[in-house]
Amino acid sequence: MRNKGKIKVIMMLSGAILAGIPISKENVWAVPEKQMEKNGAYANVNTCLNIRKGAGKQYQIIAQIPKEGYCEIERWEGEWCYVTSDEISGYVFGDYLKTGFTKEEYLKATNRLEVQYAYSLEQKEDMPVTADVSGKRKEIVDFALQFVGNPYVWGGTSLTNGADCSGFVQSIYKKFGVLLPRVAADQANAGTRISVEEALPGDLIFYAENGLVYHVVMYIGEGKVVHASSSASGIKVSNLYRAHAVSGSRFF
Repeated sequence: MRNKGKIKVIMMLSGAILAGIPISKENVWAVPEKQMEKNGAYANVNTCLNIRKGAGKQYQIIAQIPKEGYCEIERWEGEWCYVTSDEISGYVFGDYLKTGFTKEEYLKATNRLEVQYAYSLEQKEDMPVTADVSGKRKEIVDFALQFVGNPYVWGGTSLTNGADCSGFVQSIYKKFGVLLPRVAADQANAGTRISVEEALPGDLIFYAENGLVYHVVMYIGEGKVVHASSSASGIKVSNLYRAHAVSGSRFF
């Protein structure tokens, strides 16, 4: 579904002429193009939608729009369209977009409180894991990193359709036979307690404020963590937030 505001205006004016209605400047501006065009769209995919350098699958993928992530269509080039999502611009295949929204309508249609935008693949390329990590720890970290860019959903446990911070690590660990409690505060009291400084890739680290645990992340090495961050940024890789990192848990 493509936005065709100009065509609509022309058709309306043509109909008025055929009906014998005089056309004036006032008639033209009665249906301003800006009001008719709704260039907002969101990714109608299960995981993420690739943004490419050019209009075709042969072009390099430079970024991705997460499931139900928002973008604005700048122009169409055949079946492809050039979009902008926050500060990222490029080409996506139009069939994977739900189009025709204002930003407010998008939030209502997706039941989101905040707009979710595209993320650069440089984020994925900058996911270091310490060189001496091997075995199960490497498998867990590699498995978790597959889901970067997928949505955050409060109360969710789905690695593809949406999870919150504790649901994300619970589902990751379940894949490797470790059953975690559901919420971060309980996860902090499970396993073997370790200090933040002792954490190895695959260990969990907990953030707290005023003595209350409010967030859990998975350490992946070199000061980086992977976590279900927020509805705005989804599952992402970040620097460890040392100011609020209070403890860790080890399960293997």
